[in-house]
Formats: sequence, structure tokens, C-alpha cells
Amino acid sequence: WNYTEMIAKTDRVDGEGKPVYINPVQREAVQALGRPWTRMAPITDNFIAGGVWEDAVKAIDSRYDATFTLRYHTNWKKAGGADAYVYGANGMKVGPNEIFFSWIPHEGIVLKANPDCWSGAPEYDGVELRFITDFVEERMEYDSGQLDILDLNDIGDAAEYYIHGDIYQDKLTAVQQVGISYIALNESIRPLNNAKVRRALQLGLNRQMLLDAVYSGRGNLENGIFPHGLKGWNPDLPEIPYDPDAARRLLKEAGFKDGFDLTFSVKSTATPLEREMVRMVASMWEKIGVHTEIEMLDENSFMEQRKNGRLACYTATWQADFDDPDNFIYTFFGSAENTRYRSLCYPDETVMKQVRDARSIMDEDARMQEYRKLEQTLIQDDAAWIPLFSRQHYYVVGDRVEDFRVSWYGGFKACFRDMKLKQTAG
Repeated sequence: WNYTEMIAKTDRVDGEGKPVYINPVQREAVQALGRPWTRMAPITDNFIAGGVWEDAVKAIDSRYDATFTLRYHTNWKKAGGADAYVYGANGMKVGPNEIFFSWIPHEGIVLKANPDCWSGAPEYDGVELRFITDFVEERMEYDSGQLDILDLNDIGDAAEYYIHGDIYQDKLTAVQQVGISYIALNESIRPLNNAKVRRALQLGLNRQMLLDAVYSGRGNLENGIFPHGLKGWNPDLPEIPYDPDAARRLLKEAGFKDGFDLTFSVKSTATPLEREMVRMVASMWEKIGVHTEIEMLDENSFMEQRKNGRLACYTATWQADFDDPDNFIYTFFGSAENTRYRSLCYPDETVMKQVRDARSIMDEDARMQEYRKLEQTLIQDDAAWIPLFSRQHYYVVGDRVEDFRVSWYGGFKACFRDMKLKQTAG
């Protein structure tokens, strides 16, 4: 990547009245400030300690010294520019020698407030998002007032300390997370191409036990595609019960009275809670005769195989991007390409066409009704995936924060500008 090709808008206009853009970051021929790439550079993990390029490449070229410039400061005056400032992302003003672009792996992101925002200046100067993986450090940062909002969504067992701790009860906020955790089943891989086998796998899971054991029951079991809180969620869908005896009967009817072997793929970046859930799933399926091998894959291998329809089975969570069932059903079952991209490989072209056609139904009630029929066909009849649960999203809010808000989907990051901080003396 050639960082000297970044552009920024100025206050100047050309002869046609169009804005003038400049390159705000000029090349600095010193090692500490990096050297430009003319093509896409390898990912930063290749350059940090232990990266695969660390020893091999620096023997060839000294600039590959296992370091990578992650902050780029403006220096347009080096090229003769006289502008007092330029406009960066979201129209923010950036002055000379200020950070124009930064990337801090494993540390965080700083969002600078835009005082000239079209909807008015935010209440404070900016927001710092911290990436902390150590529970002790996280707790110390919050208790000392260094963190104003603590997201408990993916911190594992550490969340229990806050959720059940007496001193935090008046600081907790719990909201419905509009998303669904599911297990994907690849219908292009035998014997998952058999609906009775897929239904047996549904019935062979005690989903309430999974939710209780892994997330202390904080959530709702789901029986389809559309989760609680989403427009079109159907409370009348038949419950998918835990019935291992029925599961074994279905496997026998499908010709697998002795069961079969199944590979369950897991990303190496999966959280401890996700890994524990997969182990529980494998144990439950073992009881109905499905011998499940858990395969750990690095992120790149996992995604490459998933996108090409080669994973037999995996678990994931889909969060709503917008409040409409189309965001769920079309994403996974709207076309052969979509379903292969998720390693579902659903084969019924008629159903997929109905999913696409539903997008153009003008009557809203009729469209919701069509989506509900399709949901029942896909999950209840075809057992095209295994719905697990949606979760409650918990936050711990510090004393400085006033008017803490969350968006309709359960996240709070889109609501930063609407929150306020209490004024402190001095």
C-alpha cells in the first residue's frame, strides 16, 4: 500500500469551482517513518515479533525489519503546500504534523470529534475505544475511572463479576441483542444432504443447556432465522425440542443406525466460551451416534474454506445490520452464491427464488407473511441450519456518563454523540 497516495480535501477550489485535493502525507526517507508500498502490503502480523517475514525478509532488505508504521502524520508542507489545514475522514479538520491515519493493533482506536458536523458539535472532544483482553487490567481501568463504558458481551466468565456483584447493580444496563447464534450445516457434504440427518442434529442438541452453561441463560432460544427484537420475528414458530430418542430414530431411518463422523470447524480466534460450547455440542451429538471431530483452523484458512463452501459444520453469530428480515434470510438463502459463501450450500432454487421475490412485495404485511412462511420451510421443514439463541447484551456504565443510550440492535457505538459526560470540578 502506497501511503503517499492518500488524499485530503482543502478549502481551495480550482478554476471550475471544484474542491482541490492534496496528498497530506509525503514520503519520509527514514526508517522510523516507513517507506511507501506501491502494491498491497502484507498484513501487519507478518511484521511483528514472530511474523513469518521477520527473519527471512530483513536479510534481503533492511526496511523489512519486523516493524510497520501504524501512524502517519501530515507533512504536506514538505511538498510546498501552504494550506493551514485539510479535511480528513468525516470532514474533520487535520492540521500540520497531526495524525492523519493510525492503526493500533490490540490497543484501540481514537475517534476525534468533528466540531463542524452538520448536526452540531458533539458534547466532548472524542472517544477512545480500548481493546483490553486481560480481565484484571480491565477491572482496574474501570474501577479507577479510566473506562466510562465497559462492554460485557465477549469477556467470558469475567462478566459474572459485574453482573452479580452488588456494587455494580445500579451501573448495569441490559438490552436485547438483535442477532442469532446458529450452527451451519453444509448440504453439499454427505450425509448432511439428507434432511432427516439435519433434523436429527437439531433434535440432538439441548440448546437451553448450552445457553445456561455458556452464557448463564442470558438470552432467548430461537427457532428460526429471525431473532427476538427483529421486525418479522415470529413468536408462534414451533419449538425445536431436545429429543435424542427421536434424533436416533431419524438417523436410523436415514440409513445411519450406527451414526456417522462429522467435522466441526472452529476458528483459532474463537473465545473460550465459544470453544466450550462446541465441546458441549460434540458431546451431545456423540450420544445420538454422531462422532464429532473438532477441527481448529486459523482465521485465513477458516474464511477461505467457508467462502468456498467447503466447511461441513461451524457455529457463528449474525448481528442485524438493519431492522428487516431481508438482512438475515437473503444474506444466507437469497442465492446459490450467498448460501455457498456461508458453507450452507442450500440446493433448493425454488425457495431461493421465493426469498428474492419477497424483497419486491410492496404490501408490508404480505411481505412479512411471506418471510415467515419461508422461515418455516427453511428451518422447520428443511432443517437448513440449527438456530441456537439470541443473547442479552450487558454494559457497565461509569459515574461520569449521563444519558447512556443503545441503538435498536443492542449496540451503543452509534449513540456516542447523544451521550453526555457529567461536568467535574476543576
